[in-house]
Amino acid sequence: MESEQILAIIGYILAILLPLVGVIYGLVLYFVKGDDEYIKKHAKYIIIVGVLMMVISIILVSVLGISMLGMAAMS
Repeated sequence: MESEQILAIIGYILAILLPLVGVIYGLVLYFVKGDDEYIKKHAKYIIIVGVLMMVISIILVSVLGISMLGMAAMS
């Protein structure tokens, strides 16, 4: 059980810090270790967290980019 917890923790860390890598990691966990219900459940959550982090990143970059354009136009 301890190794499954470590795999899940690594997945969540990757999903937060490197969302694309986290999503890929979650997919690999889901399809390779899918026979274990604990891993299967957390793999789904890792994929969801990774996708959410990508969406949040895109929104933040868009908002900051637009605000920088507005600041450049003012000067």
